[in-house]
Amino acid sequence: MLSHQYFLRFFPSGSRATATIALVAAILFWAGNSVAGRMSIGVVPPVALAFWRWFFAFVCLLLITWRQLREHRNSIWRYRYRLLMLAVLSITTFNTLLYLAAQSTQAVNIALIQTSLPLVTILLSIFLLNEIPRVRQVVGLLIILSGLLYVISRGEWQQLLMLQSQQGDLYMLVAVTCWGLYSVLYKRFAIPLSGIVILTVLVGIGMPVLLPFYLWEYSVVGGFAVTFQSVALLVYVTVFASILSYLAWNNGVRVLGSSSASLFNSLMPVFVALLAFLFLGESLHSYHFVGGGLILMGLWLALHRRHA
Repeated sequence: MLSHQYFLRFFPSGSRATATIALVAAILFWAGNSVAGRMSIGVVPPVALAFWRWFFAFVCLLLITWRQLREHRNSIWRYRYRLLMLAVLSITTFNTLLYLAAQSTQAVNIALIQTSLPLVTILLSIFLLNEIPRVRQVVGLLIILSGLLYVISRGEWQQLLMLQSQQGDLYMLVAVTCWGLYSVLYKRFAIPLSGIVILTVLVGIGMPVLLPFYLWEYSVVGGFAVTFQSVALLVYVTVFASILSYLAWNNGVRVLGSSSASLFNSLMPVFVALLAFLFLGESLHSYHFVGGGLILMGLWLALHRRHA
Protein backbone atom coordinates (compact mmCIF):
# COMPACT_ATOMS: atom_id res chain seq x y z
CA MET A 1 0.00 0.00 0.00
CA LEU A 2 1.24 3.48 -0.81
CA SER A 3 2.49 5.53 2.10
CA HIS A 4 2.44 9.23 2.87
CA GLN A 5 6.26 9.30 2.60
CA TYR A 6 5.95 8.29 -1.05
CA PHE A 7 4.05 11.48 -1.84
CA LEU A 8 6.45 13.61 0.21
CA ARG A 9 9.05 12.83 -2.46
CA PHE A 10 7.05 15.05 -4.79
CA PHE A 11 6.51 17.97 -2.42
CA PRO A 12 8.90 17.86 0.56
CA SER A 13 8.43 20.82 2.86
CA GLY A 14 11.02 23.27 4.15
CA SER A 15 12.94 25.41 1.66
CA ARG A 16 11.63 28.42 -0.24
CA ALA A 17 12.90 26.91 -3.50
CA THR A 18 10.91 23.73 -2.97
CA ALA A 19 7.84 25.73 -1.97
CA THR A 20 8.17 27.83 -5.13
CA ILE A 21 8.33 24.72 -7.32
CA ALA A 22 5.34 23.26 -5.49
CA LEU A 23 3.25 26.39 -6.02
CA VAL A 24 4.11 26.51 -9.73
CA ALA A 25 3.10 22.85 -10.02
CA ALA A 26 -0.18 23.51 -8.22
CA ILE A 27 -1.05 26.36 -10.58
CA LEU A 28 -0.12 24.23 -13.61
CA PHE A 29 -2.40 21.42 -12.44
CA TRP A 30 -5.23 23.89 -11.78
CA ALA A 31 -4.69 25.45 -15.19
CA GLY A 32 -5.25 21.99 -16.60
CA ASN A 33 -8.39 21.84 -14.50
CA SER A 34 -9.69 24.95 -16.26
CA VAL A 35 -9.07 23.31 -19.63
CA ALA A 36 -10.74 20.12 -18.38
CA GLY A 37 -13.70 22.20 -17.26
CA ARG A 38 -14.08 23.59 -20.77
CA MET A 39 -13.76 20.13 -22.29
CA SER A 40 -16.43 18.80 -19.94
CA ILE A 41 -19.17 21.04 -21.35
CA GLY A 42 -21.74 18.70 -22.88
CA VAL A 43 -19.90 15.70 -21.42
CA VAL A 44 -20.20 15.98 -17.61
CA PRO A 45 -22.46 18.53 -15.84
CA PRO A 46 -20.54 21.03 -13.65
CA VAL A 47 -21.69 19.97 -10.18
CA ALA A 48 -21.41 16.30 -11.16
CA LEU A 49 -17.82 16.89 -12.25
CA ALA A 50 -17.03 18.54 -8.93
CA PHE A 51 -18.76 15.85 -6.86
CA TRP A 52 -17.26 12.80 -8.56
CA ARG A 53 -13.86 14.51 -8.63
CA TRP A 54 -13.87 14.70 -4.84
CA PHE A 55 -15.52 11.30 -4.38
CA PHE A 56 -12.75 9.46 -6.22
CA ALA A 57 -10.09 11.68 -4.64
CA PHE A 58 -11.42 10.74 -1.20
CA VAL A 59 -11.23 7.03 -2.02
CA CYS A 60 -7.61 7.40 -3.18
CA LEU A 61 -6.65 9.46 -0.15
CA LEU A 62 -8.24 6.97 2.26
CA LEU A 63 -6.03 4.20 0.87
CA ILE A 64 -3.00 6.30 1.80
CA THR A 65 -3.97 7.96 5.07
CA TRP A 66 -6.43 5.69 6.91
CA ARG A 67 -3.83 4.71 9.52
CA GLN A 68 -2.91 8.36 10.13
CA LEU A 69 -6.57 9.33 10.33
CA ARG A 70 -7.10 6.74 13.05
CA GLU A 71 -3.94 7.81 14.86
CA HIS A 72 -4.86 11.51 14.82
CA ARG A 73 -8.62 11.16 15.28
CA ASN A 74 -8.52 13.12 18.56
CA SER A 75 -6.76 16.07 16.92
CA ILE A 76 -9.14 15.94 13.97
CA TRP A 77 -12.10 16.11 16.33
CA ARG A 78 -10.48 18.93 18.33
CA TYR A 79 -10.13 21.07 15.19
CA ARG A 80 -13.39 19.93 13.58
CA TYR A 81 -14.92 23.40 13.25
CA ARG A 82 -11.82 24.87 11.65
CA LEU A 83 -11.62 21.92 9.28
CA LEU A 84 -15.29 22.31 8.40
CA MET A 85 -14.75 25.98 7.53
CA LEU A 86 -11.74 25.19 5.33
CA ALA A 87 -13.59 22.32 3.63
CA VAL A 88 -16.61 24.42 2.71
CA LEU A 89 -14.45 27.26 1.38
CA SER A 90 -12.17 25.07 -0.75
CA ILE A 91 -13.65 21.66 -1.56
CA THR A 92 -17.34 22.50 -1.66
CA THR A 93 -17.38 26.04 -2.96
CA PHE A 94 -14.41 27.23 -5.01
CA ASN A 95 -14.12 24.65 -7.78
CA THR A 96 -17.87 24.10 -8.07
CA LEU A 97 -18.39 27.81 -8.62
CA LEU A 98 -15.61 27.85 -11.22
CA TYR A 99 -17.28 25.04 -13.18
CA LEU A 100 -20.62 26.83 -12.92
CA ALA A 101 -19.09 30.13 -14.04
CA ALA A 102 -17.66 28.48 -17.15
CA GLN A 103 -21.20 27.61 -18.23
CA SER A 104 -22.51 31.17 -18.30
CA THR A 105 -19.72 33.69 -18.82
CA GLN A 106 -16.79 34.37 -21.11
CA ALA A 107 -13.39 32.95 -20.28
CA VAL A 108 -11.94 36.47 -20.38
CA ASN A 109 -14.32 37.48 -17.58
CA ILE A 110 -13.27 34.53 -15.43
CA ALA A 111 -9.58 35.30 -15.96
CA LEU A 112 -10.08 38.98 -15.17
CA ILE A 113 -11.86 38.25 -11.90
CA GLN A 114 -9.19 35.72 -10.91
CA THR A 115 -6.57 38.46 -11.16
CA SER A 116 -8.05 39.95 -8.00
CA LEU A 117 -7.02 36.92 -5.92
CA PRO A 118 -3.62 38.28 -4.81
CA LEU A 119 -5.22 41.58 -3.84
CA VAL A 120 -8.04 39.79 -1.96
CA THR A 121 -5.55 37.57 -0.12
CA ILE A 122 -3.25 40.45 0.81
CA LEU A 123 -6.18 42.49 2.13
CA LEU A 124 -7.49 39.54 4.14
CA SER A 125 -3.97 38.90 5.48
CA ILE A 126 -3.77 42.48 6.74
CA PHE A 127 -6.94 42.09 8.79
CA LEU A 128 -6.67 38.42 9.85
CA LEU A 129 -2.91 37.81 10.06
CA ASN A 130 -1.61 41.35 10.68
CA GLU A 131 0.68 40.93 7.67
CA ILE A 132 1.90 44.26 6.28
CA PRO A 133 2.85 43.97 2.58
CA ARG A 134 6.34 45.13 1.66
CA VAL A 135 6.85 47.92 -0.86
CA ARG A 136 8.45 45.46 -3.29
CA GLN A 137 5.44 43.18 -2.89
CA VAL A 138 3.01 45.99 -3.70
CA VAL A 139 5.03 47.07 -6.75
CA GLY A 140 5.31 43.45 -7.89
CA LEU A 141 1.56 43.03 -7.52
CA LEU A 142 0.92 46.08 -9.70
CA ILE A 143 3.25 44.71 -12.40
CA ILE A 144 1.50 41.33 -12.20
CA LEU A 145 -1.89 42.95 -12.62
CA SER A 146 -0.59 44.92 -15.61
CA GLY A 147 0.64 41.71 -17.25
CA LEU A 148 -2.61 39.91 -16.55
CA LEU A 149 -4.73 42.73 -17.96
CA TYR A 150 -2.50 42.79 -21.04
CA VAL A 151 -3.08 39.06 -21.62
CA ILE A 152 -6.81 39.29 -20.92
CA SER A 153 -7.29 42.29 -23.22
CA ARG A 154 -5.17 40.61 -25.92
CA GLY A 155 -2.98 43.69 -25.97
CA GLU A 156 -5.93 45.99 -26.66
CA TRP A 157 -6.85 47.81 -23.46
CA GLN A 158 -10.16 49.10 -24.80
CA GLN A 159 -11.52 45.53 -24.74
CA LEU A 160 -11.61 45.70 -20.95
CA LEU A 161 -14.33 48.34 -21.18
CA MET A 162 -16.53 46.06 -23.31
CA LEU A 163 -16.97 43.24 -20.77
CA GLN A 164 -20.55 42.50 -19.83
CA SER A 165 -21.54 41.37 -16.36
CA GLN A 166 -23.22 37.95 -16.21
CA GLN A 167 -24.26 35.48 -13.56
CA GLY A 168 -20.96 33.66 -14.02
CA ASP A 169 -19.10 36.81 -13.01
CA LEU A 170 -20.84 36.74 -9.65
CA TYR A 171 -19.95 33.06 -9.24
CA MET A 172 -16.28 33.86 -9.80
CA LEU A 173 -16.29 36.83 -7.43
CA VAL A 174 -17.57 34.56 -4.67
CA ALA A 175 -15.15 31.79 -5.67
CA VAL A 176 -12.09 34.06 -5.56
CA THR A 177 -13.11 35.48 -2.19
CA CYS A 178 -13.58 31.96 -0.81
CA TRP A 179 -10.17 30.83 -2.03
CA GLY A 180 -8.43 33.89 -0.65
CA LEU A 181 -10.11 33.35 2.71
CA TYR A 182 -9.15 29.66 2.63
CA SER A 183 -5.48 30.47 2.04
CA VAL A 184 -5.40 33.02 4.85
CA LEU A 185 -7.26 30.85 7.36
CA TYR A 186 -5.17 27.79 6.50
CA LYS A 187 -2.08 29.64 7.69
CA ARG A 188 -3.79 31.28 10.66
CA PHE A 189 -5.30 28.03 11.96
CA ALA A 190 -1.94 26.20 11.75
CA ILE A 191 -3.62 22.84 12.33
CA PRO A 192 -0.92 20.44 13.65
CA LEU A 193 -1.53 17.68 11.11
CA SER A 194 0.30 16.67 7.95
CA GLY A 195 -0.84 18.21 4.70
CA ILE A 196 -2.16 14.97 3.24
CA VAL A 197 -4.18 14.19 6.39
CA ILE A 198 -5.71 17.67 6.32
CA LEU A 199 -6.53 17.24 2.63
CA THR A 200 -8.21 13.89 3.29
CA VAL A 201 -10.33 15.37 6.07
CA LEU A 202 -11.26 18.42 3.99
CA VAL A 203 -12.38 16.23 1.09
CA GLY A 204 -14.21 13.90 3.48
CA ILE A 205 -16.14 16.89 4.85
CA GLY A 206 -16.57 18.98 1.71
CA MET A 207 -17.76 16.20 -0.59
CA PRO A 208 -20.85 15.25 1.50
CA VAL A 209 -21.72 18.95 1.81
CA LEU A 210 -21.73 19.07 -1.99
CA LEU A 211 -23.97 15.98 -2.31
CA PRO A 212 -27.37 17.76 -2.01
CA PHE A 213 -26.41 20.17 -4.78
CA TYR A 214 -25.32 17.26 -7.00
CA LEU A 215 -28.61 15.44 -6.39
CA TRP A 216 -30.53 18.59 -7.27
CA GLU A 217 -28.56 18.98 -10.51
CA TYR A 218 -29.14 15.29 -11.32
CA SER A 219 -32.89 15.73 -10.88
CA VAL A 220 -32.86 18.67 -13.30
CA VAL A 221 -30.38 17.74 -16.07
CA GLY A 222 -29.78 14.04 -15.46
CA GLY A 223 -26.48 12.17 -15.35
CA PHE A 224 -23.74 11.63 -17.93
CA ALA A 225 -22.54 8.79 -20.15
CA VAL A 226 -19.48 6.79 -19.10
CA THR A 227 -17.18 7.28 -22.08
CA PHE A 228 -13.43 7.49 -22.61
CA GLN A 229 -13.62 11.29 -22.52
CA SER A 230 -15.66 11.48 -19.31
CA VAL A 231 -13.42 8.93 -17.57
CA ALA A 232 -10.24 10.71 -18.71
CA LEU A 233 -11.58 14.02 -17.41
CA LEU A 234 -12.42 12.48 -14.04
CA VAL A 235 -8.99 10.84 -13.77
CA TYR A 236 -7.22 14.14 -14.40
CA VAL A 237 -9.32 16.26 -12.08
CA THR A 238 -9.03 13.58 -9.37
CA VAL A 239 -5.28 12.91 -9.38
CA PHE A 240 -3.73 16.16 -10.58
CA ALA A 241 -6.30 18.89 -9.97
CA SER A 242 -7.35 17.49 -6.59
CA ILE A 243 -4.69 15.49 -4.75
CA LEU A 244 -1.31 16.67 -6.06
CA SER A 245 -2.37 20.29 -6.53
CA TYR A 246 -3.72 20.72 -3.00
CA LEU A 247 -0.68 19.04 -1.42
CA ALA A 248 1.59 21.35 -3.40
CA TRP A 249 -0.45 24.46 -2.61
CA ASN A 250 -0.67 23.77 1.12
CA ASN A 251 3.09 23.18 1.28
CA GLY A 252 3.76 26.49 -0.45
CA VAL A 253 1.39 28.43 1.81
CA ARG A 254 3.04 27.04 4.93
CA VAL A 255 6.53 28.04 3.79
CA LEU A 256 5.98 31.31 1.90
CA GLY A 257 2.77 32.57 3.51
CA SER A 258 -0.66 33.14 2.02
CA SER A 259 0.10 36.56 0.48
CA SER A 260 3.20 35.40 -1.39
CA ALA A 261 1.57 32.12 -2.42
CA SER A 262 -1.44 33.93 -3.86
CA LEU A 263 0.82 35.79 -6.29
CA PHE A 264 1.54 32.52 -8.09
CA ASN A 265 -2.09 32.43 -9.21
CA SER A 266 -1.05 35.13 -11.65
CA LEU A 267 0.65 32.42 -13.72
CA MET A 268 -2.74 30.84 -14.40
CA PRO A 269 -3.54 32.70 -17.67
CA VAL A 270 -0.09 31.87 -19.06
CA PHE A 271 -0.43 28.17 -18.27
CA VAL A 272 -4.03 28.08 -19.51
CA ALA A 273 -2.93 29.66 -22.80
CA LEU A 274 -0.18 27.06 -23.25
CA LEU A 275 -2.44 24.12 -22.39
CA ALA A 276 -5.24 25.47 -24.57
CA PHE A 277 -2.76 25.68 -27.45
CA LEU A 278 -1.66 22.07 -26.90
CA PHE A 279 -5.02 20.42 -26.20
CA LEU A 280 -7.67 22.74 -27.64
CA GLY A 281 -5.83 24.02 -30.70
CA GLU A 282 -5.96 27.66 -29.62
CA SER A 283 -3.20 29.87 -31.01
CA LEU A 284 -0.52 31.71 -29.04
CA HIS A 285 0.02 35.40 -29.80
CA SER A 286 2.52 38.10 -28.94
CA TYR A 287 0.38 39.38 -26.06
CA HIS A 288 0.79 36.02 -24.31
CA PHE A 289 4.56 36.46 -24.28
CA VAL A 290 4.50 40.17 -23.34
CA GLY A 291 1.96 39.66 -20.57
CA GLY A 292 3.66 36.49 -19.38
CA GLY A 293 6.97 38.34 -19.14
CA LEU A 294 5.39 41.04 -16.99
CA ILE A 295 3.83 38.40 -14.75
CA LEU A 296 7.16 36.64 -14.22
CA MET A 297 8.88 39.98 -13.53
CA GLY A 298 6.26 40.90 -10.97
CA LEU A 299 6.50 37.52 -9.27
CA TRP A 300 10.28 37.81 -8.99
CA LEU A 301 10.06 41.33 -7.57
CA ALA A 302 7.37 40.40 -5.04
CA LEU A 303 9.06 37.21 -3.83
CA HIS A 304 12.75 38.14 -4.03
CA ARG A 305 14.34 39.03 -0.71
CA ARG A 306 17.35 41.31 -0.49
CA HIS A 307 20.30 39.89 1.39
CA ALA A 308 21.89 42.00 4.09
